[in-house]
Amino acid sequence: MASVSNALRVNDQQFSDAINTLKEFVSIPSVSNPNSEDYNLAHLQEAADFVKDRLVSLGFETRFSVVEEGTAPYVLAQKIVDATKPTILLYAHYDVQPVERDKWNTDPFVLTLQGERLYGRGASDDKAGVVSILTALNVYKDAKEELPVNVKILVEGEEEYGSANMRDLLVKEAAKLNAQALVILDGGNLDVATGTVENSTRGIVTFELRVDALEKPTHSGVGALVPDPCQALAGLIASLGNPREIPGFMDDCEEVDPSEVALLDQSSQTEASYAKEHGVKAGAILRGNSEESIYKRIVTEPSISVINMTAGKEGGGNSIQDYARCTFGVRLTPGQDPARIEEVIKKHIASQEVMYNLPYTLEKTGLSAKAWKGNINGPFTQAMLSGLKDSYGKIAVMPTGGALPLITDFEEFFPEIESIIAGVEDPDTSAHSHNESQDIGVLRKTTDALIAFLDKAKAIPLKA
Repeated sequence: MASVSNALRVNDQQFSDAINTLKEFVSIPSVSNPNSEDYNLAHLQEAADFVKDRLVSLGFETRFSVVEEGTAPYVLAQKIVDATKPTILLYAHYDVQPVERDKWNTDPFVLTLQGERLYGRGASDDKAGVVSILTALNVYKDAKEELPVNVKILVEGEEEYGSANMRDLLVKEAAKLNAQALVILDGGNLDVATGTVENSTRGIVTFELRVDALEKPTHSGVGALVPDPCQALAGLIASLGNPREIPGFMDDCEEVDPSEVALLDQSSQTEASYAKEHGVKAGAILRGNSEESIYKRIVTEPSISVINMTAGKEGGGNSIQDYARCTFGVRLTPGQDPARIEEVIKKHIASQEVMYNLPYTLEKTGLSAKAWKGNINGPFTQAMLSGLKDSYGKIAVMPTGGALPLITDFEEFFPEIESIIAGVEDPDTSAHSHNESQDIGVLRKTTDALIAFLDKAKAIPLKA
């Protein structure tokens, strides 16, 4: 495989053009959450047009696909250069998270350079991912070189709102989306100096648990007799503290290959750095087996976490509350089936003795998703790691705690596809928070890595 030193790279003018493209792209407030005051379908259409126009200019056969009227269009593009070469599907998204303008130090829809970082909503997640793809393809165009592999592109406008129509898109467009490898340019890096492949995601099932006690709140002076729903709820929550003690919960967890464990251990953060990154209070103990690396625990240890709790008004009022409720999320590891885990949790709660014999309700809420684990030894993943090594100088393999339903959906429709997550984010990106930013060096190095990956992928033989 050719090294990037003998292949193409982004030159200074091309990178300057990429920054200008990102600036124009960020100015489109393509918020996909319809509950946000910034939501406007016209803005999503404008962002889709922005992507489509640039792909057309790069010589790609490009069109929109709309699954449901009134929703953001998918942008589909392809350039088939040689049927005997591999086909790579590149994925990114043009929609962004809502903003709280009063918490931003700059206008979120005006790309602003401060030091080595570009600030703006979508500056990283994931408009920089889209721009990285466009720039890599433009480098080939400027060099008047044919693409080394067949390239398909899928850019969506619903990712930040759950990719609700992705499965329907796959049903509709399966023939156009099949490929040997899926590269999701929506991932993060260990740090700005380390090119990273994210090799796993965690699944999710979310529940709402409610305990009822009274017709209405009553004076706390009668607490010697009147049952407290908050105490009863706390007891049920406490029973979820260690998932390993819940019968049947761990039954389907997959073992991790020793070679992958070695890579995870080699790349892993320390307990101290992980605690600092996530704002854990000094002296607090991280969950899980401290003798195992942080990254191994993320891949192999499912968890149950309370997301929110409600009981009465803020500030109290010397009242025993009529009810108490909480939402808790179950994060799954590879091998666990969300539907089976739902039944395990319901059976476990039903087996508990609720304080004061109070009634409860337990309901699954929201979308469920399976966990995913990539093939770290797969040929396309190895090609990506090699490209990142050429560009960054050092590489890491890192799990992510988030769920990504689209990747398990793709692998269900295309069982032979090899999925890879790479990207342009880093620990300081603040992707879903205020003051989101993109490190300019990471954007350039990831784009160089993508160029190198496409070049290396051409040598991978097609399966018979």
